[in-house]
Formats: sequence, structure tokens, C-alpha cells
Amino acid sequence: MTVQKLLPQLPQGLNSLSNGLIAVAVIYGLYLAQKAYRAGDKLAESATAPAGEALSDVTAWFNGNHRVELTPLVIQPHYLNAQYQISSEAWEILTRDANYAALMIVLFNNQILKPQYRHLVGQPITQGDL
Repeated sequence: MTVQKLLPQLPQGLNSLSNGLIAVAVIYGLYLAQKAYRAGDKLAESATAPAGEALSDVTAWFNGNHRVELTPLVIQPHYLNAQYQISSEAWEILTRDANYAALMIVLFNNQILKPQYRHLVGQPITQGDL
């Protein structure tokens, strides 16, 4: 007869407890990995933002695109009726910009173009023209 040594068996409750602890450890490890990834992603984003902005500007310039600049205000003749009253749609659009709104308040009285500024219709208008 041969004698075999048996490996000691853990009780069933202790075995499932160790499996639960392993699962918790794996989940916590994934949580820490995700946290480290997010921190690294934010760091990389802040480090590469200036280079990305410069590259965007250079490629836009090579492709013929330039930054949009605000042009002087122009009161087009078709904005006005025969009594020099501006349409409500044109008024609403032209007063959206703060710089244009300041000029519009000087140029108009109750949405009617003041007589001293009627010669400016169709021309670029700046603060120096008033």
C-alpha cells in the first residue's frame, strides 16, 4: 500500500472569501489605473495644447484661411425704408455686437436714421466718423 500526502484543503467559506478579496483587489487596481490614466491624459493635453494651436494656425495660413476680424459698421440702403427707418431684423442683428450697438444708438433715434448721418448710408462707419 502506498501512502499519499493530501494537500490541506481550505474550508469552503474561506475559499469563497479569498476569491472575493481577489475580485476587490482587481477592481481597485483597475480604479487606480484609470485614475493614473486620466491624470496623464490631462498632463499631456496641457503640455501639447500650445503646439497644437501653433500647428493649427500654420496649416490654416498655408491653406489661405485667416482669423475673422470685425469690419466697420455699414448701414446698407436696403436696411432702410423711404423714411430712413431701419427694419427690426437689421436692427436686431446690427446691435448684437457691443461696438456696433454703441454706434447704432448714436446714428438712430427710435430706429430712424438721424438726418446728419444719412450721407453715411452704404459706407463704412467708425467712431471717428461721428
